[in-house]
Amino acid sequence: MGKTRVIALAFASLVSAASFAGAQAPAQQGAQQGRHAMQRGMRAGARVERGLFRGIKLSDAEKAKIKDIHTKYAAQAKSLREQMKPAMQEARTARQKGDTTGARAALAKNKGSFDKLAQLRKSEQAEVRSALTPENQKLYDANVQQMAKRRDEMKANRKDGKVGKRGGARPQRSGQAG
Repeated sequence: MGKTRVIALAFASLVSAASFAGAQAPAQQGAQQGRHAMQRGMRAGARVERGLFRGIKLSDAEKAKIKDIHTKYAAQAKSLREQMKPAMQEARTARQKGDTTGARAALAKNKGSFDKLAQLRKSEQAEVRSALTPENQKLYDANVQQMAKRRDEMKANRKDGKVGKRGGARPQRSGQAG
């Protein structure tokens, strides 16, 4: 009888410790999710960069020029993103509350900055292209065209209610404005 009580007590303490640990997890996950989202964004940028240079063998001189161009534009893009941060946070908060209209209004505040950022990317691409040899420029142009085509296809799929590469419909979550 004594062993049974000890085992039951040990089991009860393990269950309570596990439930206590589980209750603490959501508070810790919030900070981690933000960091992971940022890393996903950085990885997406790297994938775009790799896509633009697919099949291109860069010389050391071209690599150095491109690195200088990226450094130059990175500082400008960073300052624009810093300006956009408050409105983006406001949009994120509104979206988490299910306020789609408020989120769109907050994002509209950044329209000018979004446009500047897009123009900055176009300028950077043009400058990178000019740093390449004529043979590499042809490959680069083909890669830019291919990526634009894929982007347009993805936009068309979103308008049709399809999402992602597979085109599967996103399930509507109950209780949230979409």
